[in-house]
Amino acid sequence: QVKTMLPRIGELFKERSLFITGASGFLGKVLVEKLLYSVPDVKRIYIIVRSSRGKSARERWTVITEGILFDRLRRECPDALKKVIVVEGDLMEENLGMSQHDIQRLCDEVSVVFHCAATVKFDEKLREAVGMNVKGTTRLISLCHKMPKLACLVHCSTAYANCDRQKTEEMVYPAPVNPQKLNETLDWMDEKMVDVITPHLLGQRPNTYTLTKALAESQLMEDAQGLPVIIFRPSIVCAMWREQLPGWLDNVNGPAGLFIAVGKGVLTSMPGDLSAVADLIPVDVVANMMIATGAFRLNSSSTHIPIVHCTSGQLNPVTWNDVVSFLREVYKEYPMPDAFGVPDAIFFKSNAKFEFEHRLRHEIPAKCLDIACQLVGKKAIYSRLYGKVRTMVHTLEYFTTRGWHFENKGLPMLWEALHPEDKKIFNFDVRQINWSNYLFDYVMGVRKYITKENLVDKKVQSAAKANIKKIQRVKFLVRLIACYGIAKLMSRYSKKYPFWKYFAAFFLTSQVIANISYKPVHRLKSLDDYLKEQKSHQIA
Repeated sequence: QVKTMLPRIGELFKERSLFITGASGFLGKVLVEKLLYSVPDVKRIYIIVRSSRGKSARERWTVITEGILFDRLRRECPDALKKVIVVEGDLMEENLGMSQHDIQRLCDEVSVVFHCAATVKFDEKLREAVGMNVKGTTRLISLCHKMPKLACLVHCSTAYANCDRQKTEEMVYPAPVNPQKLNETLDWMDEKMVDVITPHLLGQRPNTYTLTKALAESQLMEDAQGLPVIIFRPSIVCAMWREQLPGWLDNVNGPAGLFIAVGKGVLTSMPGDLSAVADLIPVDVVANMMIATGAFRLNSSSTHIPIVHCTSGQLNPVTWNDVVSFLREVYKEYPMPDAFGVPDAIFFKSNAKFEFEHRLRHEIPAKCLDIACQLVGKKAIYSRLYGKVRTMVHTLEYFTTRGWHFENKGLPMLWEALHPEDKKIFNFDVRQINWSNYLFDYVMGVRKYITKENLVDKKVQSAAKANIKKIQRVKFLVRLIACYGIAKLMSRYSKKYPFWKYFAAFFLTSQVIANISYKPVHRLKSLDDYLKEQKSHQIA
């Protein structure tokens, strides 16, 4: 509990050396950039990066800092990047894969640790997920015990660590299995045996990510006794909200993949509950609150390990109905180029209804298109494309069909304890988010930074709208032919009504279904306003 106003965040981090894991990830990049930009008196930031695909750790970090996210640093305070010390290592290896020289330097200098590293793949094998999320955390804790100056360790978990519970309080729950015993068991099991026990270990959880995050928390509570730890749990981390690039993101995890699939017309339906809360949280909100959480722990001498949720559902909820209705409206006004179908988004509570709809509107036509492609000597790609779409749907299904109550007492209390100036610099008050504006920035960010669409060129938008009209004409023709065929069959086997009545009934019904209109519920930003904001943020 925060009883008094915190000192200025910059003062609490002044002349401190930090160690950050997961700095090359989505959240890690934003966290490092924010610390360098808004906490200028930080002494050094050590980051652990592994070499990959023939590139050294330093080369990988150089590529990252050349990206648009670090533009304002390069422009306004380029010397700040010199404070970042890249340490080659790997959390999957003993001693984090670091040299003795690097370990000693970290132990001598570091007083604040942000642990963001994790495998976030929902389909990760159990052994790999445990190795990274559980063993990796254990190895980091072991290193922290050797840091005499350590004043704060922020462990980034997830609000969905206990997703088998409808309500999650800001506390650590008992692990479903002893993490240490599971580690020992995995050491002698082969992959087939691990695959057999995985469903039993998961229980009501959907994947190894949520399971291993819960195990990591449990193990941390045991291993981190005596350390100044705080557990930080964000929900679904999404694109930037305000700084420095509204809508910026660098991956298609979570809703981003859904936005692309809907925009391209390759996904028009999903299993889901429209009334359920989609607990979205912008990545800059998460980074700002992580820094504030670290400041709180630096200012506290308590031996208790606090847990803080960084979620929006209880303070400023947005439902899946809000998201779905917004997607319909934004893609009607601003369709994506080269769409395969007319964008639409329908959620079905019934899995049987979803399966019928998905197979009828997507999978069967995809197979027909593949056959046609093969007949004319072209490559069959559509069934494979819809296989990927189905995988994405399966991954998100657990989260779109349920709602959770994440207790959120810590966020408002921490916010009220901030200095007024820090509230401007490290804004994480989710109650200020206008979801319509944010979702617009999010969708446009996906199109700008992921699909690399030219949002400035008016000709591209005109071509996209023309493409949608062309698809609508083709669909009209298909419905006309289908209704003609069905009416012919009905009039042949049933003499109750003449052919034209059957045809009129089927065709009119198909037209009504195809042209169901939804009342607009969002006041959309204009694309011009979004582009002006992007330009002003880059110039500011």
